[in-house]
Amino acid sequence: MKYSTLYNKTKNFGLSAALLIGGMSLSGCSDFLEIKPQNEIILEQFWNEQKDVENIVTGCYSAMQSYGMISRMMIWGEFRSENIVNNGTITDDINLERLLKENITANNIYTNWSEFYGIINRCNTVIKYAPIVAEKDPAYTTSQLNAHIAEVTAIRSLCYFYLIRTFRDVPYSDEPFLDDDQTLNLPATSFNEILPKLITSLENVVNNSLNKYPEKNTTAYWDYNCNRVTKPLIYSLLCEMYLWQKDYANCVKYADLIIESKKKDAKEAGYLSSDFENFYGYPLISSRSRGSNEYGNAFNQIFVKNNSMESIFELNFRKDDNDGRLNCNGPVCFFYGGGTRVPFVKPSTYVSNDERDKLYNVYAKENEGYDGRSYENIRFDTGGSPTGINKYATRGSVTLTSTTTPYKNPTAYGTLWPTYDNNKQSRNKSNYILYRLTDIMLLKAEAIAQMISTDGTLVEGTPDYDLLLEAFELVDAVNKRSLIESTPYKHVLDITNYASKQQLTNLIFDERNRELMFEGKRYFDLVRRSWREGDTEYLSNKVTNKDPQTASVVKSKMQKMDAIFWPYNLDELKVNHNLKQNAAFGSGENGNFEHSK
Repeated sequence: MKYSTLYNKTKNFGLSAALLIGGMSLSGCSDFLEIKPQNEIILEQFWNEQKDVENIVTGCYSAMQSYGMISRMMIWGEFRSENIVNNGTITDDINLERLLKENITANNIYTNWSEFYGIINRCNTVIKYAPIVAEKDPAYTTSQLNAHIAEVTAIRSLCYFYLIRTFRDVPYSDEPFLDDDQTLNLPATSFNEILPKLITSLENVVNNSLNKYPEKNTTAYWDYNCNRVTKPLIYSLLCEMYLWQKDYANCVKYADLIIESKKKDAKEAGYLSSDFENFYGYPLISSRSRGSNEYGNAFNQIFVKNNSMESIFELNFRKDDNDGRLNCNGPVCFFYGGGTRVPFVKPSTYVSNDERDKLYNVYAKENEGYDGRSYENIRFDTGGSPTGINKYATRGSVTLTSTTTPYKNPTAYGTLWPTYDNNKQSRNKSNYILYRLTDIMLLKAEAIAQMISTDGTLVEGTPDYDLLLEAFELVDAVNKRSLIESTPYKHVLDITNYASKQQLTNLIFDERNRELMFEGKRYFDLVRRSWREGDTEYLSNKVTNKDPQTASVVKSKMQKMDAIFWPYNLDELKVNHNLKQNAAFGSGENGNFEHSK
């Protein structure tokens, strides 16, 4: 019997050991994470005690660490942007090669969404059966039950949010699919219908989620609160979802809750930066090492050591795995490189070449080449030529030295994660970050910019100018943190260059790209702007910068809103007769697909 790949399911909801053992790869910070593999368990025998619920919840986290899941988070959110191009080494991934040329068809493997729907189904199952367990197990308290439901509601909402930002309209269900007798031919529900559902579901559970998990004496508390759902993650989801919904007041509301939470955390931990006042009171980690003029500290805390004070949610990978092959971030290794492996992709010339020829395509002109993120994001050789992506690929510290001469190469790059060459498996253990503080600060800035009522030049002393100033300070704080110069904060942004709503909005989008480059955010940002403005002009102008040879073809393809989203996978269309293909991609691979009888 053919059925939709919408959900991964087995008869009588058999739960394999593979589903559960992956949970052991999470940080071992509580008994919740210390589970043993179990043999196949049928539904009637499984949902009896609290541990059964915890096993499935843990399995959701484990599934999010899978190669298929993270690779799609990266590709869907970044690879169609101006940041990424083919490194010329893609010989065994024709699907990736084609999508980088904007030649995406319905049979491309990266249009497959099964990992996301598999996790959604697990979450729906917990929501349905956890209350039954609470009735059977007297030790399973109401607060624990509600916390678990909040946890999986957030994970389910995160998965759906990825899907609607990628495909726009997708099949939606909040009921679990447990056996082959259930109909899986679900039509697509519209983006505008799903988004409010996600927001409502999160609003309903946010007060039941935990602020943080119990502390351990040997580890800073954020180390084990970044890899599970907490209130700040739900706040982050609501912040971004409200921005997509054009509800800017609620976007700002939830951003402020996160910022205040981080201020409190930093103060309690005695971790306020010496640059705290220069960052307008935002609790950012200073790029400067304490007591020195060496830079790179923020990058090393966030991306090398992982689980930093600024982190909100990231997928953790074990650093204590001596074997090296288990629990690895494979997509980063294959796409961005590591050890002896030649990466599949590299930074586009538009992104990586501008500091050397002073075109200032990406990094702000006022910074005059002092923006250290150009070196933290991108690796350069001793001659100043870009060699690849550095973020996520390095496991050692990056050291930058302040200087009066811009365009200086880093004093030292961290060593790349090695590859496990014998088995062709990754040994990259970089965490994959989904939300962090500066992301939220810049989402807030974007929301504030959209509250400005006039399109003209803003005048001091008016409410609109006050909004400009508030948004600019958020951007300026993030930008200041990046500067490497012997006289601190000499080459800062000039607010007079951004004195209109349009100029400010462009600054915010540019700063998000500088700060979040290669983190799976850029293409979604471009889509959000197109969605809000009702046209694709800004997106198509940006995307076509990465390859002048294909610019005219890509620009032509992306003139219509349909084309900036992805096609449904051909295999999904074959078995789901109620799913209609995105009009920009015909009805299938070649535009002549017919449903099988």
